[in-house]
Amino acid sequence: MSSRSPRGQSLILMCIALLFLVLMVCLTLSFSMKLRDKMETQNVADLAAYSGAVATARTFNSVALMRRAQTGNLVAISSVMSLISWTSMVRADLNSARMAAHGCSAAATTLEALDEKNAEIEERWHELDARAGVQAYNIQILGNYLAYLQGKMFEELQQSVSGGPESFAARMTAMASENSRFPGELHAGPTPVSVGELVHATSGGNGHAMDMAMASRGYGFITRRQVDPSMNAPGGILGALGAAGARLRVIEGGGSAYWGSELGHGGRADSTWFTFAEDHATLEVTFPGCAPFRVTATAGVRATDKEDASDDHWWTPASSKLGQADVGMEKQHRHTLMSCWPRQFCPNTFIGGMTYNTADQEEANLWAQPKNFALVQRDYRARGRNSAPWELVFQLRFTPDSNSSFDSHGWNTADGTDISVQSALGTGLAYYHRPGHWNEPPNLWNPFWRATLVSADVDAAGDPRRGGTDIADTVGEPAAEALRQLTLAGYKGVH
Repeated sequence: MSSRSPRGQSLILMCIALLFLVLMVCLTLSFSMKLRDKMETQNVADLAAYSGAVATARTFNSVALMRRAQTGNLVAISSVMSLISWTSMVRADLNSARMAAHGCSAAATTLEALDEKNAEIEERWHELDARAGVQAYNIQILGNYLAYLQGKMFEELQQSVSGGPESFAARMTAMASENSRFPGELHAGPTPVSVGELVHATSGGNGHAMDMAMASRGYGFITRRQVDPSMNAPGGILGALGAAGARLRVIEGGGSAYWGSELGHGGRADSTWFTFAEDHATLEVTFPGCAPFRVTATAGVRATDKEDASDDHWWTPASSKLGQADVGMEKQHRHTLMSCWPRQFCPNTFIGGMTYNTADQEEANLWAQPKNFALVQRDYRARGRNSAPWELVFQLRFTPDSNSSFDSHGWNTADGTDISVQSALGTGLAYYHRPGHWNEPPNLWNPFWRATLVSADVDAAGDPRRGGTDIADTVGEPAAEALRQLTLAGYKGVH
């Protein structure tokens, strides 16, 4: 019979049971609070991601509208240039009439009347010519200011999705941290992938810049002339000719305004060329008693950038009395447009703007439609060791030689890996959708951009199963390694 008393054994078992019960309750509270924290962090990340997608869509829509306004400026410049050229044909008509009169003795008295009309024209010619040049210059300034606004908006958009201090993620975390016990634990993480997506979406293609340029050539007054072949009027040159019984007839007249490398139609308007306008016709002047006099007449104007001195304004046929171009340096002074830098892309007078990457036609990359990551992180070390009573840290010594520790803070794994920072990744997408035109490619020409939340693996670059590294590059280690291992194990819960 044992001499030891069995009393107290139940108490020991009860203490051990209570210990494990306390551990279970504390672990349950710890897991629950971390799950709550995770949900809150994810909500902030999703809100920031959606805000970034909305900002992207609104920026792209604004750019599309400004590019349409720029097209209006291009049309206006073309119209001004076209008017300069078209009215310059008056000088060509006058020279042609004088040449015809010189060849007809019966029209000798008409020369005096024609010279009087030239004096009237000269009185205001140079003033109006200079004003027209200033008008074209001012229109180009407005168009370039729209281009500047596009660049400024795009710069601010990149800051908004970068995860930096001016980003939506930083603003949302600051709002979520208001009145918090631990104001420094929630912060935004950098998202260079979002900036790269925006840059890729707006580079690598110029098809719609071409659309913008070609849209400025569609008006009849700019692209062609509609002139009554048999012209007559009570005043001006036609009146002076009519008083002598003569007439002026236009045969195969035409003209246009455009961008090009040299005189002649065609050419890419968004390249390193000039702004042109030209008119041409065969003029027939007939005096009574003399054979019809025919001559080819032309007029035109070329505007270049400020650093280029090849501006021109001319009309033919020429005559010693009436000349054939603006005098002296007036051609350059009157028709020079804005500066062009850097010079390797010059001379250039085209009003540029943002373009969409039409070169990316890959479905796997969503046709270059930009996705926006928002990374929100919670640093639990900012709370300290005594932030919550259920976060327990103690050591277990079951034998004199054993020394096991228990830490429910969850800051480190068993092998010492630091996992104290909780990360939540939200993903927004700016996508193009024009109702009734489902197959229209994304562009910065029409304002039909929208925003939505999507899964992080919406494209190939974000899908680890297809070799994408965008998520891993954003969240960093050790979360990236954990994602790789989960993916290898068949994990499909990225979104």
